[in-house]
Amino acid sequence: MPKQQASLWTRYDFTPRLGAGAGIYHQSKSFTSVSNAAVLPAFTRVDAAAFFKLTPHIEAQINVENLLNSGYFSSAYNDNNIMPGAPTTARATVRMSF
Repeated sequence: MPKQQASLWTRYDFTPRLGAGAGIYHQSKSFTSVSNAAVLPAFTRVDAAAFFKLTPHIEAQINVENLLNSGYFSSAYNDNNIMPGAPTTARATVRMSF
């Protein structure tokens, strides 16, 4: 478990129908198991999002994680099972309300 984890997001609406957001996530170094034999280094990841209100009932959103394509290790399940963080990843969603 890392000693520190922090996340900060901000959102700005350019118009009532269009907005964008940016966030930063930081995790301090952490040990991979109780043996303390291996350490995952600290990392910081930058994320972003864009929001679109297409109609009064339909909204679309695009999220991009790891915008700067930083290399990091996200988690570990033992001293020899260490998972790398995902590269830059985009996800689009559409929401409808009735």
